[in-house]
Amino acid sequence: MADRRLVVLVLALLAAGARAQNLVVAPQAPTMMPQAATSAPKGPCDMGLTFFPPQGENLPTGWSQAVQQSGGNMQTDQMMKVALAGYPIPQLYMGPASVYTQVGGSVPVACVTGQSAAGAGVLTRPAAFTITWALAGQSGQLGPFLKGSKQDPPANVTLNFVPQLPDGDYCLQVKMDLIPGSGIVSIGAQQFEVPARAQSIMRQVCFFKLATRPQANITGDLQLFSTVFHVWGKLNRTFDRTPQGDNLQDYFGQYVKWTDPKDPNHLQVFLDSPGLVNGYYNVWIEGSLSTSTPDLNSLFGLDQYDDGSAKFMGVSLRNISNKPVPIQTVKSKIANLAGPEVPVASGASAAFTWDTQGYGEQFCYVDGTRIANAADAVHCESPLNLRVADSGNHTLEVVLLDVCGQTTANGLFFGSWGWRPNMKFTPPTPPAPAPGAAGAAGSAKPLPLARPMNRTDRSAAGAPRVAGWATGAAAAAAGALALLAL
Repeated sequence: MADRRLVVLVLALLAAGARAQNLVVAPQAPTMMPQAATSAPKGPCDMGLTFFPPQGENLPTGWSQAVQQSGGNMQTDQMMKVALAGYPIPQLYMGPASVYTQVGGSVPVACVTGQSAAGAGVLTRPAAFTITWALAGQSGQLGPFLKGSKQDPPANVTLNFVPQLPDGDYCLQVKMDLIPGSGIVSIGAQQFEVPARAQSIMRQVCFFKLATRPQANITGDLQLFSTVFHVWGKLNRTFDRTPQGDNLQDYFGQYVKWTDPKDPNHLQVFLDSPGLVNGYYNVWIEGSLSTSTPDLNSLFGLDQYDDGSAKFMGVSLRNISNKPVPIQTVKSKIANLAGPEVPVASGASAAFTWDTQGYGEQFCYVDGTRIANAADAVHCESPLNLRVADSGNHTLEVVLLDVCGQTTANGLFFGSWGWRPNMKFTPPTPPAPAPGAAGAAGSAKPLPLARPMNRTDRSAAGAPRVAGWATGAAAAAAGALALLAL
């Protein structure tokens, strides 16, 4: 099994000139498929409609019959939700589906006289119809249209004002009415005006208008598109010159989906890598919209991901300070803090040592007062020699402020009598395993992250030597480390 490492990268995202949350589209319950309905009238005399009349070419192409059918919509009086930018100008064709509009078609006598009777007549003049529509506070009425008349082009609603609409969810309301008495049916030598009464049908066509970078938490449709971030980085420099091991990578690349609407300014990335060099990385982030239904999306900025899938609205982001981001593949800790193995006389010096896992600044405090033994007179390092003044209980605390901004510490009590660990720095005892769990490897819940890398140095003999970094294998959860974009 490949030895894979997982690191958590948390980046505060800010776009140049725009907040990173402008790429956030809040996931919603899928609502793409139209409500169940039949395109045919309920009864032989009832009215229906179709959005795909002959010679009618809907715009954008997401409203075409071919695209709708490829998306799973086999109904002619319903539309799957699409995403559009406003250009080309949306244009939706429609026509009635009725026995009163098919010239030369058969019309049951019952649909002419209203009485139950056998036989049928022939439609010699189609009934006229009107279209009433409403969208975003605007409305209009079109017609009357005579279906089949050479004087009338296919009826359509052209939405010239959509490019000026704010981005967001919209639903076009459409109502089609057959005008009573506008058609003629011949039964033998008799002619009858049809329909005898007004008929109407209503439909709703929803779409998502998106012409600019999405605003924070706008209502999106998870099946139409979702926000995807491409995060990649290249090593700028290591934290120091200490060797880090073989076969480590100095770059990474990952695609992640933004999923937390409560925290739109931060992106958490789990870097799944065979092993990264610890150091400062130049990190680049591109946010864009992804979709599994590109034909239903008529958006700007059409491009492709590495796998060939469609992406829209790509924009580069960066951390606000534009500084390299520290990436550390182990959880910081001060381990194996210890004093001399035997007591020392009052007034004598004693050496205290520890192992450091992580990168950053170390500080030491004796009885709450900061001391230093490093050349800069600010920091401290192992070993630390302290004068043991008396047999009282004195405290030593070693604090590591790592490159990721996390603080960890360890401490002990000491005196001429010796030393002992300070229990406030001791991890709590893990709970006892549940009954029956002992020895059942498959019953334990796996930790979310793989075992972290541990930095080691090697002596000339080739044996592992602690060089300020822990060499023992840490728990798997220790691989979870927040790497902040400073």
